[in-house]
Amino acid sequence: MGELTLAFYDGVFDGDLAALVHLCDVEGSVVPDDRPSFALLEEARRVLEMCGEKYAAPRASGQHFTVILGRKPGAQFEPLARFDVVAHQGLARASVTYADGSRTDINGAAFEGDDDVVTILLNILEAQTDGMR
Repeated sequence: MGELTLAFYDGVFDGDLAALVHLCDVEGSVVPDDRPSFALLEEARRVLEMCGEKYAAPRASGQHFTVILGRKPGAQFEPLARFDVVAHQGLARASVTYADGSRTDINGAAFEGDDDVVTILLNILEAQTDGMR
């Protein structure tokens, strides 16, 4: 299946990823022992939990950042979803656009002013509502 990669970029995605400043990548996978695989966003949350505790990550320069979530089944990167994140005045939200074109919003995750991009996305994923992928 390959490990997940979350690539963090500073700024708003406008169709040209090359125009954004790359901040960092988080890679890993989480496989449950005795149950079916985790849903995509649940696995992403768990990977961020493991990495966020061990490694420092940068902060965005403003209130917007973009995250590309994909899987590396080998050397090739397969994009699965894009998070368009807005973090403003202690509240973070994200629009998630999946590779199939479907979209969902996650609202209402609190963050602190000195939180890095990994922590903010983790807070958003922890605040997700039922019915997400």
